[in-house]
Amino acid sequence: MISTPSAPPAFWQVEVTVPRAAVEPLEAAWDDMSVALTCFEVDESKDLWKLEALCEDKPDPATLSATLSLVAAAIQSEEPRVSVIRVEGRDWLRENLVDFPPIGVGRFFVHGSHHAGQPPVGSWPLVVDAATAFGSGDHSSTRGCLMAIGDLAKRRRFSNVLDMGCGSGILSLAAARAWACPVLGVDIDRESVRVARFNARVNGLLPFVRAIPGNGAVGREVRESGPYDLILANILARPLRRLAKPLTRMLSPGGVVVLAGLLDRQERMVLDAYAAQGLRLIRRIHLEPWSTLVLG
Repeated sequence: MISTPSAPPAFWQVEVTVPRAAVEPLEAAWDDMSVALTCFEVDESKDLWKLEALCEDKPDPATLSATLSLVAAAIQSEEPRVSVIRVEGRDWLRENLVDFPPIGVGRFFVHGSHHAGQPPVGSWPLVVDAATAFGSGDHSSTRGCLMAIGDLAKRRRFSNVLDMGCGSGILSLAAARAWACPVLGVDIDRESVRVARFNARVNGLLPFVRAIPGNGAVGREVRESGPYDLILANILARPLRRLAKPLTRMLSPGGVVVLAGLLDRQERMVLDAYAAQGLRLIRRIHLEPWSTLVLG
């Protein structure tokens, strides 16, 4: 079991409800100040969306107001009201062990270490506890990636895999389970790297999975371990777009890229970035409001 700190840190949550046209510019404006951004529709008839940003430090009210004023003016809308609330640290691991039932995605059977039952016959079991790193398999973008990996496993083999932004390492584990090949997991968050290594050990996949800290595709070890015939990137739309050229450069001829962490409405900008690098869409997986794109 992965231990969590005895006094989990507190965060600041910024919430605002805006017209859909304001979501993307606000996401871009708040990207640097937040550790996580989520948005979802709250009123279909008025096309209103709620945007939530989770921040380690309390945001400056003047900066928030200025950002909202600029966005409101750009879309010719009234400046929305924003709320900033302190979110006390909680023992997410203990709480999520109760709420995290086993998940079946194709042949993959993802479960926590607390699960006492046997995996289904013929399944590919993955033990992943809810922890301080992103990725238990419950999020739709992770499900979409697991579906994509399972589908690819029916069609071909891969020999060298890169998992960009590996989080808990669940996609690295899935690739190693499917193809028993080298998988390099990379994440900017050292805690995620620690968790990914732990999960690789728990699942008996250390001979295949290697997790390292790194910032995108610029690290020497990432470059020297390529080229890769499969690249997995479950992050966010804007980083995916920025990574189009460096990821494509590390892809071997005939290789495949699986992209996730983007909303349905963000598909076009991501697809355009990779089309400019010569990749075409092979498969699209919709688990609303999230999309997973398989390119080659």
